[in-house]
Amino acid sequence: MTGTEMDENVEMAGALFAPITVEKKPAFSLKDLIAEFPAGQTDWSIPEAYLCLVLSAALADGRVVEQEAEELKSLSHRSRILKNMDANELAALNQLVVKRRNDRPDWLGEACRTLPKDMHLPVFAHCLDLCLSDGALVQAEADFLESLIDGFSISAEDARQVTSILSMKNRY
Repeated sequence: MTGTEMDENVEMAGALFAPITVEKKPAFSLKDLIAEFPAGQTDWSIPEAYLCLVLSAALADGRVVEQEAEELKSLSHRSRILKNMDANELAALNQLVVKRRNDRPDWLGEACRTLPKDMHLPVFAHCLDLCLSDGALVQAEADFLESLIDGFSISAEDARQVTSILSMKNRY
């Protein structure tokens, strides 16, 4: 081994444990945890809140047309939250949700506060998709969706992106 080769090996060995720059992970934050699980929890379950909001999207214009009813049934079979319920459990859940909507002035706020933050945007997307499923978006549906955006604290940019994508989807 020549002196040059030896020098190169020594340099390589010195680089084995050289310091590297690693992105510093944020410290654990109780503030973030509290934001994820707010103190204003309600007596609603997640399935109740979810069904309430998607049902309300279908009802936002005052009627549930065939396309909306089909989409609701499809959601109940696809949704991880509802698909394990049998027909009787789903019917009982539906009755409870309708009763809460009728009896509670802040039903929308309660339902929004019940759902975890990571469900806000997907539930908004489901509701928007339901409102668009009959081919028209009327003012009552737009008002409901605006209330949902406020209740979930969805950013204008996120709402715009979801709206753009689902508008294209429902156009064809």
